[in-house]
Amino acid sequence: MSQATTHSAPHTLSAPAASEHGVLPLEPIEEPKSWFIRLLYRVTRKRYGKTPTAFRVMYARAPFIGFFTLVLVTLVEKATKLPSTIIALAQITVANQKGCTFCIDLGLAELVRNGIGTERFGDLDEYETSDAFTEREKAAIAYATHIEGTLHVPDAIFDRLRDHFSEREITELVWVCAIERYFNSMAIPLRIGSDHLQAAMRARS
Repeated sequence: MSQATTHSAPHTLSAPAASEHGVLPLEPIEEPKSWFIRLLYRVTRKRYGKTPTAFRVMYARAPFIGFFTLVLVTLVEKATKLPSTIIALAQITVANQKGCTFCIDLGLAELVRNGIGTERFGDLDEYETSDAFTEREKAAIAYATHIEGTLHVPDAIFDRLRDHFSEREITELVWVCAIERYFNSMAIPLRIGSDHLQAAMRARS
């Protein structure tokens, strides 16, 4: 009996990890076994001041997912012809539609880190009437907004995209939005919320 008490005691010393979405079903792992994930922890702490929750919840348990994510993010940043601002608008629009506060915060933190203003992202819900976005940006936001309700995109959305983007850029925009939905579909079920990285990056700048 005393041995069982000894093993169970540590679990009662602190409250379960939680976010604005509720108690996390999987506790964050602070000391991962994988050398690759330990390296990611070190890199992200240097980049953001802390290791994002998704890394500590998912990648620490399944390092191959962390590696796959790193490849995807690198391809989006280095291999696409879309401007970084268009990519960010599409990603944050999709995340905003899904209510993925983790992805929104991470995306905005990256913008702050790169010296890009984030004020206009508060106008995304009224993007059609906002002067903060160009017609090209509005076309991309319209696509990212539409796929929240259905993946069956009408011709009018693609006609609008064709007015401002090449066929390769349209294909890349579809891919970027699909990747963002993939990230959202992992963070939301695991109740991973905002790490307040945007505020931390502002404090450091």
